[in-house]
Order: sequence, then C-alpha cells, then structure tokens
Amino acid sequence: MPHADPVEARAWRRRWWAALSPERKREKAAVANRRATAIRRWLDAYKVQTGCVDCGYRAHHAALHFDHVNGTKTLNVCNAKSIAQAKREIEKCEVRCANCHAVKTFTFYPCKPDIFAATYEAVTE
Repeated sequence: MPHADPVEARAWRRRWWAALSPERKREKAAVANRRATAIRRWLDAYKVQTGCVDCGYRAHHAALHFDHVNGTKTLNVCNAKSIAQAKREIEKCEVRCANCHAVKTFTFYPCKPDIFAATYEAVTE
C-alpha cells in the first residue's frame, strides 16, 4: 500500500482528485457509475435467482437481503467494488426476504435500566 497512514492516503487522494481536469473527472465518474451499475444488476439477478432460503420468495430483488450467517462480515455486499469482491462476501451469506430476515433477527430489548430509573419514581408507600 502506498500510504500506510489512512489520513495521509486520504490527503493524497484529495490532492490527486483536485489536480484532475473537469473532463477527466467526468470520465472517471462515468466509468465508476458503469461499474457500480453492472455490479448492482448482477447482485439483483443473483438475489432473484436464489430466492429466500426460508420461504422461497423471489418476486422482486428489493425485498431480498443478504443475511450474513457465516464468517466475519467485512463489508455490506452492496458496497462491493467488483463482482469478485461481492462473490467473496456472498459466500458468508444467505438470501432472505425482508420479512424472514426481520423475524430471524428480531430480539426484544426491555427498557434500559438507566432510562427506567430516570423516568419513573419509586413508590414508597
């Protein structure tokens, strides 16, 4: 890696971007947009093809989520910068519809003790 320090790397990228001509910035943005669109379309097709592991729903990609169930999550699949990177992250996931995902991950959190103590007075009688 050219810059071990993330702050230095960020500063270098900002200087590099500022030095580009407006035409070159538009070209680079267009390439990045085409890449992101291709990745997004691939992910959408993958979700519809795979369907929900619990109920089998596969009508629309927007209602299907990648649920990380194996290994350590390193990024959200939708933030992958390449299809290969997305595939590596998908290996740790199962596709679930929004409803099944919500039910699977639901946990009930009772009122926090500090909030409860701050908002209610103890009955002394």
